[in-house]
This record gives sequence, structure tokens and C-alpha cells, in this order.
Amino acid sequence: MTGERFIAGEIMPKAREQVGNKQERSGGVRAVSRALAILRAFEGGRALTLGEVASAADLDKGTTRRLLLTLIEARFVTQEPQTQRYSLGSVIRALAVSAPEDMDLRGAAKPVLLTLAAELHMTMFLSVYRNGQAICLERFHDQQGMEVRWWQVGGTLPLNCGGAPKLMLAYQAEDEIERVLAEPLVALTPKSITDADVLRERLTRIKKQAYCFAIDDVALGLAALAVPILDREGVLVCSISIGGLTPQMSLRGRPIQLDRLRAAAEEVRQRL
Repeated sequence: MTGERFIAGEIMPKAREQVGNKQERSGGVRAVSRALAILRAFEGGRALTLGEVASAADLDKGTTRRLLLTLIEARFVTQEPQTQRYSLGSVIRALAVSAPEDMDLRGAAKPVLLTLAAELHMTMFLSVYRNGQAICLERFHDQQGMEVRWWQVGGTLPLNCGGAPKLMLAYQAEDEIERVLAEPLVALTPKSITDADVLRERLTRIKKQAYCFAIDDVALGLAALAVPILDREGVLVCSISIGGLTPQMSLRGRPIQLDRLRAAAEEVRQRL
């Protein structure tokens, strides 16, 4: 009996510890699974309300709110102050631009854009349209000119502001354009287009002329010129763009560097 009690005394704490560890691991796995379900809720690219996230993740609102707060703290999710809607954060975007599918694109564009940045003494951007967002893949700058820092690598800009975001939106399917126009349009400056009908007309014009020249709509005094790179079927692959002081880029309202930028876009396309 003494031996049995001794054995029981040794085994039971270990058994409880094993059960506790198993439960802890199970709880951790469950929390990760729920967090992943929340992240998958944003696959359509839209900013979502708490209720929409909870419904898409099949979770109650309390659990969803707690997990969203954790994801916000880790910058996997962000919350828009005005609308209180949630969307993917900077960490997710930074991981997205590191994906292997973009390596060929970045490799093809880098030497061309570095050369152009040195030639023009301006900031060059390579960007893509992913999950309803305009994402900066690369930014190149020549040390002799002023560096434009409004768009960080992995960062996004509102689709109604800037050269590349509006250009890439113009090349999306009609239902995607209407989805964007149905949402609130953010004003970064008084020059930003916030009227859906006006933006719809502008997008039509941008696609027809195959470039976008944006002045003062991201930052006053700065301009951006963007052109598309299309595949053989005419589908948008990416955009390359220039950012700089408006007087450096505009002559009587026309973009000075348009021909040079189009030549660079064709060179990148040939390298893909």
C-alpha cells in the first residue's frame, strides 16, 4: 500500500501537468486558428465593421473584438478612426510585398527605375493592386534630388489619391471600381477627389490616355506621374510612377517626364 501511495503521489502531479500543458497548447492553437479566421475575413480587400468581421470569422463579437485588439497592437490589423472599420495592417502588407510572386517583377523593374531616378533626380515607385489596395513594392531615390516619402514600401495610399493608385484603379473591372466608389473617399488634401461621380469620370479619362498625372492630392506642392505595365492580354501587372515637386514635373499643366516614363515601362515589360 505504501508503495502504491508513493507511486500515485509521483504519477498524479505529472499527469495533471501533462493535462495542463495539453490544454494550454489546445487553447493556443484555438486562439491562432481564430486569429487566422479573422485575417481571412479581409480577403476581399474591404474595410469591415466589427459585425462583418465576426460573421466572416464565425465568432461572437466579444471574442472578435479581443482578437482584433491584439492584432491591431501587432500591426496585423488597423482601424480607421473616422469609420471605425477594420482593414489589414502594415505588417501584413510588408509580408505581402516579400512574397516570391513579386520577386521577378521587382528584379525586372529595379535596374530600370534606379537608372531613371539617377537621370531625373526624382523618386521612383513600383506598385501593384492587391486585394483592393494600392501597395508600394519598391521605392528608389537619387541622392541629388528631394526624396518623396509619402509612400513607404509595403504601405498603401487611398485609391482616390495619387498617380499610381488612381491609375491602377482605372484598370480594374467595373464591379471593383464601383465597390471602391461606394465606400467613403478620403481627402488627404483639399485637392483630393471625394465625389464618386467625379472620380468615375477621371478614371475613364485615365484609362483612355494610359497615364495619370496627379497634382497636390496627396501633399500640396507635390505631383506624381504614373503609367501602367500591362501583360499581353492588356491586364494590369503593375504601375511605375515618379514623385516630385510640381514645378519639376509640370509644364503648362502637362507632365514633362511622360515619354521617358513610358519608355521605362516598356523596358520593364520586356524584362518580365
